[in-house]
Amino acid sequence: MKKTLLKATSFLLGVGLVFQSAVATAAPAKDNTYQKPDQWKMIEPGAGGAFFAVGAGPTGIAVAAGDLSGPYISYDNGKSWETRGTAEGILYHTHFSMVGFDPEDERSIFVGAEDMMYKSDDKGKTFYPILSEDWDPFKRTGTFKVVRDLKPGEIGTKYKHPLQDVHDRWADEPFEDGALLYFNAMTFSKSNPNIGYTAAHSDWEGTDAIIFKTTDRGETWSPVKAFINEYDQDGKLVKFLQDKRVQKVVVDHKNPNIVYILSQTDGFTGSRGAGRGPQNAIYKSTDGGVNWTLVGGDMLTYNISSTIPLYNNDGSAVYTVNSDGNAVAMTRNSGSITEPRFVRNMLDIEMDPVDPNILYAVKGARGSTSIPGNGVYKSTDGGSTWKLIDNRIGAIKLKAVDNDPDKTIVRRIIFNGWEGTSEANTKPENRSYPQVWESTDAGATWTQVASPLNFTFGGITHWYSSMSAYSKTIATSMADPDVYYWGDGQWVYMSDDGARNFRSAGSTVHHEDEDGKWYTTTGVSNVVSFTLKVSEADPNIVFIGNADIGLWRSLDNGRSWQHANEHGYIADWVYYGGQAQAIALDPERPNVVWAGLGGAYVEQLMIKSTDYGKLGTWKSSGEGLPKTNTRGSQTGAALRGLSVDKTSPTNNRTLYVVANDIVFKSADDGETWKESLNMRTVLGKKPYPYQSDYRADRQAATAVDHTDGKFVYAGGADGFFRSNDGGATWEQIGGSEFAGVQKIVISKQNPEHVYAAIGQVYDEETGDLISSPGLYRSTDRGANWELILEDEFLRGFDVNPHDENIIMAGSSNVFMSGGTPESDGALLTVDGGKTWQQVNEGLSWPFVRDVEFNPHDPSQVFIVTPGTSHHVRYFDFSKYKDELKSLQSLLDQYVASGEVNGPLVNQLNNSLDQAVHQFNKGSNKQAVKKIEDFLKHLNNPPQKNNVTSDAKEELNKAAKALIQAWSK
Repeated sequence: MKKTLLKATSFLLGVGLVFQSAVATAAPAKDNTYQKPDQWKMIEPGAGGAFFAVGAGPTGIAVAAGDLSGPYISYDNGKSWETRGTAEGILYHTHFSMVGFDPEDERSIFVGAEDMMYKSDDKGKTFYPILSEDWDPFKRTGTFKVVRDLKPGEIGTKYKHPLQDVHDRWADEPFEDGALLYFNAMTFSKSNPNIGYTAAHSDWEGTDAIIFKTTDRGETWSPVKAFINEYDQDGKLVKFLQDKRVQKVVVDHKNPNIVYILSQTDGFTGSRGAGRGPQNAIYKSTDGGVNWTLVGGDMLTYNISSTIPLYNNDGSAVYTVNSDGNAVAMTRNSGSITEPRFVRNMLDIEMDPVDPNILYAVKGARGSTSIPGNGVYKSTDGGSTWKLIDNRIGAIKLKAVDNDPDKTIVRRIIFNGWEGTSEANTKPENRSYPQVWESTDAGATWTQVASPLNFTFGGITHWYSSMSAYSKTIATSMADPDVYYWGDGQWVYMSDDGARNFRSAGSTVHHEDEDGKWYTTTGVSNVVSFTLKVSEADPNIVFIGNADIGLWRSLDNGRSWQHANEHGYIADWVYYGGQAQAIALDPERPNVVWAGLGGAYVEQLMIKSTDYGKLGTWKSSGEGLPKTNTRGSQTGAALRGLSVDKTSPTNNRTLYVVANDIVFKSADDGETWKESLNMRTVLGKKPYPYQSDYRADRQAATAVDHTDGKFVYAGGADGFFRSNDGGATWEQIGGSEFAGVQKIVISKQNPEHVYAAIGQVYDEETGDLISSPGLYRSTDRGANWELILEDEFLRGFDVNPHDENIIMAGSSNVFMSGGTPESDGALLTVDGGKTWQQVNEGLSWPFVRDVEFNPHDPSQVFIVTPGTSHHVRYFDFSKYKDELKSLQSLLDQYVASGEVNGPLVNQLNNSLDQAVHQFNKGSNKQAVKKIEDFLKHLNNPPQKNNVTSDAKEELNKAAKALIQAWSK
């Protein structure tokens, strides 16, 4: 790691100003049932983000494909989940959109990402990439195969690169070659599992569906049909076909050559407007996927009153060609139309589990539509003719009974989107959806078997929106037709009683008390996480801030959580969620907490609770802070870097916060605020356009000397500043190289030692990198700086409060969304930054946003992990100390050789064990005393016959070196 000495250039900035607490509790005991010492463990309430596919294989192994953090896998019917990422063989993107299972072999699991497919041979423990040597991205020809012996450098040389998109409509210069494919659906034949089909598209919003087929159980895949435009020999467009987004594949369970596909909009393609998104229709192939025909139903004539695209009777789009030579869909917004009934608005299709000629299909739209014919349809002749059996829509699920298709149980699960923002609508009894209707006679009659009252929510009431396609929202377990998994725009739910009841599969009730229910995660996360704070007054109190799910509190050191998203401060979320990035806990009053809360990043409001953050106790605490940014129904500011002056009066704290790049100070416990420093103004810059830029990675920080409140540090995307007079005047630290301040920490051992994390900042006009990312240390309160960790993706860090030689840093190249991993994750030094090592055990992805040591027991470390929420781990830091390793290794060596023997062996080992114990508690002085005891035993004259002279000499050297290291 590079180390560089910097002299801080400064200029005085005269700015007037003003600013603003207490029971220390024993640290929580180490509990190995809560956290093992050898790996990170996820802690959170059971968060959520968009899920794009769910499913469960032949023995019930379930997979949920998240958009931020890859696939989640459950081996116990949804009770607990594990993440899968780079540590398990995933090469690139974190966004996953497809799951697939061998119908007989539980070991074979397939997942599809934003760029490629993977196969697991061991029930999802590890994955292998599926790559191609000969893929032609223009002709859509070539073969993909499972690669189990991938060598460094082969991607992009031997194998076509899956990150190279030749069709990227957003790129200035798309790649000339590549093999990027976005996978949406996969199904294997039950009668011949060697045969399977999967659907892919050229990118994340592509509508040029490609149907791949395998005949060797997923070892190789080749395209059998590409829905791409057809041209004549003169290059004239003769057929427009690039309007297919295949979301579901249904294979005849007796004849693997008969296949159905459902093309349907999803969260990436559903808002393009009439004629611009994919067609919503069903197609059938009887020759193994080579040729396809529209499953059209009878002809339907109706009048329209809204704009819709037009289709020919074979399902192809009616189009015209514009002056650029591109196809433009023809639309109509009034008049009479005659067309096949199923040419548009198809929501789902299922095949009877007994008779493959019997099909159930759903036509309709969740929103208003001028197109008639909505409802559930049934065909008994393989889709040639259809009969309307119910006029309500929903996702269709089937269960065989007595091998008799007339007794097939048909379940229709109806879910809708947002149902309003009133408090009443947070209560299930006041909601209309979801509903479950069931027919026990193959669709002849229907009975409602579940309502919103049958849904057990997680920590926050939800509204059942779906980011994935409607048909992919709910999946039936291949192991049990009464088990369903539900993945939508925020959560994963499941039912194991035939859809009579659904419960959260990501969040479970940990306990209930007078404050209500407290939740904990099952392992499903997929959330954008921002910050975590541990109370110095009581380390059992922990707060976390996130996107979407907002602000949460824990009173048991992170074991259980309760949301603190106060109504009136969370904008359009109203009662359902929020966003929180700035949190400060009073260092002496455990009941007092301040937070910036909003519906989005730019319109947060300062609030305060004097009752441990309990919902209903938060009050406005932001008089004087700017309210310049509006998003939805709330006006506020981008609040970051909230800190408390520990030297200020306990009941009347001084605080600092950055709001829209302006440092504000409160001298009355956060009630009122005054401007202290406008960082952009003093640098000659115009205000940053937060109103139009919602990037939450534009960070800022403040920190106050814990021994002398006159010394204050502040920084943000534009620069780094310090004040020696409590914010009355400021001077700049360095220049543009110190733009991008992410976090500032002042050593608890020596307040003259200041640390700062600098992230990437680019010139607003040229786009050039102007900052020098990394972790810096000053030993003279910011006059001079040394680079102790060079990391272009550094986000946060913390310094061990008992030993500042121990520092943990967080590196993450992702923040608000997923991506391809390039960062190092959690980095640890135990020698003050001379050497660093990754400590990512238990993390599937190398993304760490921030770090917090438990202030009472710094062997407990918390990290913020974008995409997978938050994690905790106990560390035995002595394992990372070279001096200790050397002493322990020498002692083991001499004991093994007999050069140390007799009762001296136990005496030395006991002293060393006690030293390690004290060191891990942060008690360096006590640890040194135990090593001194080690030396007394070693050099005790009566023991001279139990140790050789050479062994004694080397052990003395090693023990004294350890004492010297621990005494710094």
